[in-house]
Amino acid sequence: MSVTLDSLGTCLQGLWPAMLYTCSRDGVPNAAYLSQVEYVDPTHVALSFQFFNKSRRNITENPHALVSVIDPDTGQGWCLRLHYQHSETSGPLFDRMAWRIEAIASYCGLKGVFKLRAADVYEVLEIEASPEEQGGALETPTRELVAPEVFTARALQDLCGRIQSADSLDVLVDSILEGIEASFGFRQSMILVPTEESDRLVTIATRGYDVSGVGSEVPVGVGIAGVVAEARKPIRISGLMRGMLYALASKRAADNPDAYPPPRIPLPGLQNPDSQLGVPLLVRDELVGVLCLESTAPYRFHESDKASIELLGSYLALAIQNMQWQERQGDAAGDAAGATADARPASAGTRKRCEVTYYESDECVFVDGEYLIRSLPARILWRLLREHSTTGRIEFTNRELRLDRTLKLPDYKDNLESRLLLLRRRLEQKAPQIRLAPRGRGRFALELDCTVTMSSAP
Repeated sequence: MSVTLDSLGTCLQGLWPAMLYTCSRDGVPNAAYLSQVEYVDPTHVALSFQFFNKSRRNITENPHALVSVIDPDTGQGWCLRLHYQHSETSGPLFDRMAWRIEAIASYCGLKGVFKLRAADVYEVLEIEASPEEQGGALETPTRELVAPEVFTARALQDLCGRIQSADSLDVLVDSILEGIEASFGFRQSMILVPTEESDRLVTIATRGYDVSGVGSEVPVGVGIAGVVAEARKPIRISGLMRGMLYALASKRAADNPDAYPPPRIPLPGLQNPDSQLGVPLLVRDELVGVLCLESTAPYRFHESDKASIELLGSYLALAIQNMQWQERQGDAAGDAAGATADARPASAGTRKRCEVTYYESDECVFVDGEYLIRSLPARILWRLLREHSTTGRIEFTNRELRLDRTLKLPDYKDNLESRLLLLRRRLEQKAPQIRLAPRGRGRFALELDCTVTMSSAP
């Protein structure tokens, strides 16, 4: 029976663990689970070398090996007879495999433990069906097992058209996620951007989740978004290994809850995604953000999609950066307007009261006892409320915020527009009685449907 390596794409996605069989010079066999069998080209695969000292000794003595993989659709097993060629400890192939392992391991605090030592490249000498694991693929072994490509030229064109009609950063990020669902069929997605702290990302837009999660933070190097930010490379994850590590993480958290405190704002996500893709949004090696996609469909992302994925990331990064630049140019429209009263006056007896507390040591804001936001967006909100309380002003400009040294904006690439967007969306979710309403490019108004009582704490 003849079958090609290209037709076994579903078997190499990691939904079922692969087994590596080696034999010493003296004929002593050894079997070990593999975390990755990576497609290299039609006649070569790369195996992850991590803990397998016995397997490595056997290959040194006897360069022949056998790997068994299983088609998750049919249950059909396939045996790949291999001959060792060489090992790679750097370069694109090694990086692709290493970052995927790092992303998976980081979910449960095992980053650096599940570490790739080398990508071992083997020539595929023969592929044959496994008689012990027979499935429906035996009758049609050469059928196309990989789902249709997702990132087609037509889909990319449709997304570009949708993005070009956006007239603000707020509209743009929503248009990106809406377009990804309409053009590619991905219902669950999110965009994260770097914070002013170099080691964190913050979620500014999500789609398809029961809970928005806007404002949730991810450390760089943790989870698929954090590792994508660290690696500056697309990372795709499928199936079983990620689920196993999630289970381990849950057990660790249950055994030692103090070691894994819950985040103030949980990151949204599917409970058991079968496919994940993280895409860095880069402009001249500057990280503008990270796009994360999830799906309940297995192996949605193919190796052949790699060039399209990187092109998509570059285009989205340019679109976001260009919109931020345009909104920054709007700062020149003028200084703050001097309105002296609330735009929605009401008698003191009918207005609701709202308690806003600013915690100086943590630089975070609570509204009516519930956490709202921290860091730069918190400082901005506190500054606006104090100004309104003192002078009655309701209209402000991005420019004056940039010139206010007390806000401690970074001197370079302050990303003020994305921070204002984050603050606006958190207010919509948690405190809709306080609003930041756009008043033209580079200008906005503070609208209050409540009587704000302000207090600060150390």
